[in-house]
Amino acid sequence: MVNKKKLNLWEILLSDVFHQKSKSIESFRQIGGFNNRLTSWDAMETSSRYFKSLLYAFAENLDNRILQSVIFHQKDNRLGGGIKYYLKKIRHRSLGRPITINYYNNIVDMDYLLSIEEVFFLNSELKKSKNILEIGPGYGRLVHSILQNFKNIENYYIIDVDWMSELTRAYLKRVLSSSDFSKIEFISFDNYQKFKKRVEVSNQNLIDISINTNSFEEIEENIVRDYLLFISNNSQYFYSKNAICKYHPSSVDIKLKDKAHYEAALRMGLCKNVIDIYDSQAIAKQRKVYLKAYCPKNFKLSKDEKCFGQFLYYHSALYESKNS
Repeated sequence: MVNKKKLNLWEILLSDVFHQKSKSIESFRQIGGFNNRLTSWDAMETSSRYFKSLLYAFAENLDNRILQSVIFHQKDNRLGGGIKYYLKKIRHRSLGRPITINYYNNIVDMDYLLSIEEVFFLNSELKKSKNILEIGPGYGRLVHSILQNFKNIENYYIIDVDWMSELTRAYLKRVLSSSDFSKIEFISFDNYQKFKKRVEVSNQNLIDISINTNSFEEIEENIVRDYLLFISNNSQYFYSKNAICKYHPSSVDIKLKDKAHYEAALRMGLCKNVIDIYDSQAIAKQRKVYLKAYCPKNFKLSKDEKCFGQFLYYHSALYESKNS
């Protein structure tokens, strides 16, 4: 049997398929162009390379912020120790098979890095709170993170639509101890009015912190305003981490298949201006709009910070009641 000559790398790359790519000086650096093999990986490649790189950078950024903060008084301030401070208490994070990386012996995924960023931002307020309300918690990553890091929490109220609450309930029941799970009260969107009356009848600030992340931007404006009114009357703090704007899909090279989806998204939330989310001046200007729009009546901005990486057009803001 005759051994065929093994091709070297560039002989493989210069196969017919690669050779057919345009080498025009006017377009060779565009997405899918010849340059994607000459210098760097293509912007639209199908691997998880960029996502994992971003995940690593996020872990590094967040870890350093925690290690350098005034709240971190651990003797062990080695790399990885910052995020470990919170992660070590959060059990069963692998449920659902997320994409992970290993950052200094911390197995991390994007969801729980986001949760740590949020918990770190709210650390001093969470330490003195007993009752939390979260509107639209998704599958419950932040509920999980808070209850396992702050044992002083006595009640955690969750409001969401029924179909989402089914997933949230199933997930949290698997990852939490029975004692922590028993602190949760699931409130369907249909029963929200009953919950409002119950809180209002009590005639006291039942809720220490109200939380909304990544969902007010996807809810009809009148419903969002109703939530903010309820929060203004019944909560000491309100934490919002939502998109500060809308953006056009073409700005991230998405080709729309259904314009109705995009048009519906434009109608949701309180910040509907379409901006270039990779324009620093446009983002800075829109942040001011966002901070004003999501401030409940008779509340004031206590602190805020920009978000990391692909979430740079999101913003964390904590508002405090003027009566607290």
